[in-house]
Amino acid sequence: MNDSTDIELPDDPWMSHAFISKLMTQVSLPYRKPKNGVDKVQRKNGNLNVEFRGGRTGLPYGKYPRLFEMYACTMVKSGDPSFNPETRTLNLGTTFRAFLRLLNLEVGGKSLKTIKPQLENLFGCSYLITHDNESQSNGAAFTVANKWQIDWLRNEPQEHGLFENWVRFSQEYIDYLRDSPVPVDLSIVARLNSPMSLDAYWWLTRRYSYLHERQSITWQQLYNQFGSSDAMKSFKQSFQRAVDEVHYVYPQANITCGRNYVTLFPSQTAVPTTAQTRATELLSKQSRERSEQEMAKPSKREVSEGDIGRVLENIEYGDDFLAARRHVVHGLTAGYEGRNIIAAWNAGERF
Repeated sequence: MNDSTDIELPDDPWMSHAFISKLMTQVSLPYRKPKNGVDKVQRKNGNLNVEFRGGRTGLPYGKYPRLFEMYACTMVKSGDPSFNPETRTLNLGTTFRAFLRLLNLEVGGKSLKTIKPQLENLFGCSYLITHDNESQSNGAAFTVANKWQIDWLRNEPQEHGLFENWVRFSQEYIDYLRDSPVPVDLSIVARLNSPMSLDAYWWLTRRYSYLHERQSITWQQLYNQFGSSDAMKSFKQSFQRAVDEVHYVYPQANITCGRNYVTLFPSQTAVPTTAQTRATELLSKQSRERSEQEMAKPSKREVSEGDIGRVLENIEYGDDFLAARRHVVHGLTAGYEGRNIIAAWNAGERF
């Protein structure tokens, strides 16, 4: 499944940005709880086909599974001590709470009763991912986690070794998180409220990392990719609202939603890549060099007829009055002293 390269980033401070899995920038989990006991959904993006199948407690949906996958991807990608690569275990104690606080989400009370079952849904979810074309098929199937323990509903403060919260991921899920994750700006994520706006932001910032010319996408393609239990008309309205929300906090995103197509234009990624940073530094360096070169040149100045006459009277110009005057005017305008202008004339040099 490693068919793309990482988006390289400069060495910025920890938590100046986070990472989301590449797959979550291509397809989406459900937005609302599926009706009538539906336990699987399918998404399609070009040759990519993904089936999410719920475990005993159902499919993950809404905001929290998305944010948790971003958290898990960030911890795995950054090599954070809360993740043990040997046991594939991620500690969900204070680190996850601190991560949510970065997003202006406090963990406690009612929110715990929402987060806990949604994480249980995600941990028990199975992914079936296939890339099919006419000649071959590539695929992977895995469950998110093998084992987990969540004990956040206790009122007692958690001490080390007591009421530990953790999840042990499957190796396939870890491989999937490590497959070219996409950097995202945490300050932008913190200001996005709806699950669809998160999906739209993640989708756009990855697209902009390699988009070099305008691209139009049909509404049907987006409907298959993002998924919705609504009719197409309602989906268009929801997607437009999500794009408006993203654009408000990410104004660099150049996207238009038309009647038949959604059109993307090359834009700056939300988190500047290494290539973009180097390009900016190069432009800045070239600008400084041009400024230094301009400063090194003699500065032009206004000259009067008196200035011109005082220099001309010291030049032996014979019948070449016009040439001598032109020489003096150009020399004075360029900022040269009279003696230098005279010396240049005597040496046969002309300004």
